[in-house]
Amino acid sequence: MSDFVYLQEKRKQLNLKVNELCLQANVTRAYFNQLITGKIKSPSAAKLNALHKALQISEKEDKKVGVIFGKFYPVHTGHINMIYEAFSRVDELHVIVCSDTERDLKLFYDSKMKRMPTVQDRLRWMQQIFKYQKNQIFIHNLVEDGLPSYPNGWEGWSREVKKLFKEKGFNPSVVFSSEIQDKAPYEQYLNLEVSLVDPDRAFFNVSATKIRNNPFHYWKFIPKEVRPFFVKTIAILGGESSGKTVLVNKLAAVFNTTSAWEYGREFVFEKLGGDEQAMQYSDYPQMALGHQHYIDYALRHAHKIAIIDTDFITTQAFCIQYEGKPHPFLDSMIREYPFDITILLNNNTKWVDDGLRSLGNHKQRQQFQNLLKKLLEKYKVSYIEIESPSYLERYNQVKSVVEKVLNEEEISDLQRDIG
Repeated sequence: MSDFVYLQEKRKQLNLKVNELCLQANVTRAYFNQLITGKIKSPSAAKLNALHKALQISEKEDKKVGVIFGKFYPVHTGHINMIYEAFSRVDELHVIVCSDTERDLKLFYDSKMKRMPTVQDRLRWMQQIFKYQKNQIFIHNLVEDGLPSYPNGWEGWSREVKKLFKEKGFNPSVVFSSEIQDKAPYEQYLNLEVSLVDPDRAFFNVSATKIRNNPFHYWKFIPKEVRPFFVKTIAILGGESSGKTVLVNKLAAVFNTTSAWEYGREFVFEKLGGDEQAMQYSDYPQMALGHQHYIDYALRHAHKIAIIDTDFITTQAFCIQYEGKPHPFLDSMIREYPFDITILLNNNTKWVDDGLRSLGNHKQRQQFQNLLKKLLEKYKVSYIEIESPSYLERYNQVKSVVEKVLNEEEISDLQRDIG
């Protein structure tokens, strides 16, 4: 049930037609209908206030409204603590995610982050974390592009902030912050009370800068909604009977993390009755999407790293092997979803027929291995090749690579660089 059904009930009490209400509140009929049916979860404060006014719903006269500003790049538990402490002192809290294209890019280049979070990433994190308080904690974006950097930009920045307040329809009386140096400017330029929350970092000795530069070290401060962004994916590749699946399971257990199984094998068993002779060209996108679903799950629950059994390059190799041509959907998946570390197992172990394998002779296995390498080169994927036929040596070599990744050590000397 929608949280805004009371609007419909109040409209009926006043014997007010929907069109009349929407005209008075300056909202569309479609917007009102979506609001009361629950399709709109977080309406703007301005539109909600307008509907309340038209329906004669009086707002709390002494309602206390607070505001918090931050880059949240990324949001961490210290931020969350500050937001909840602030929320306990006000009736309504507005959290402003500040973004500046040039500044944010510099922060990324100066960090050890594997990719740059977009503004939408940061908004999404905040909305996920506070989704159960969406009617009391409101998330907004303030674009700071073109404003002079601090401390020279306070006056221009404050003008943009006041415009945002007006646009979103709220008037705060207090700013919450953990930065002592910002107290006086907030008071001067926004003319608001300032309340400092844990400025000495006594409870959460962390900062976004520390996380950007050493995420694994400060892992406990990264919210579960944000962790998938920092998880490093380690893909284990190889031909049939190269020991991928057993190795992936061992590594996931030893490093207490998640793994993503090879979905292709499950697809053959569940959809084709366990026999690849029924495989057709149109099946490969389904296999890729199923595999990506497994990977997404592993990322959501991973502890720093996720071990992945097989990548999309391998799926493309099987498509070429069996169908005689690559699939464009797999090509897009390879480019769209790269892995952080790729490890290629040499196809020189004993071949075991488990009923789902068909490339058993030495020539077939070598041809498939060469195809994998060719595709890795085509897509410019650097990889670490494990050549030992010993399962124990393979395990120890790959385990050493994973330890280096967890310790955030350089591994480029181990990789075969492509292009």
